[in-house]
Amino acid sequence: MLKVCSECLNEFEFKTHNQKYCSNECCRVATNKRIMEKYYQKRARLRGEERLCGCGSQLSRYNPDDKCELCQIQERKDKKNLALEAIQGVISNTKKTSRK
Repeated sequence: MLKVCSECLNEFEFKTHNQKYCSNECCRVATNKRIMEKYYQKRARLRGEERLCGCGSQLSRYNPDDKCELCQIQERKDKKNLALEAIQGVISNTKKTSRK
């Protein structure tokens, strides 16, 4: 079977199911790009360039995240509620099957 290399876009025959690159060279180039991208994002943040959260509020240069604190709190609450709903669903299904 063939896959397309994520870096050079050439087709290659993969050796493992999660292989993304056709060679070590492409892997190294992609890794260096990611490292440099993170470096320039951090540099811009520390210089004070304006960054906005998804809700529209301005992020502080001291906040390394892409979300403001209020959005992070809301995201944690949403994850907690989804987990609780899943647990309640499993409990209610086990009660229904045990009654039959």
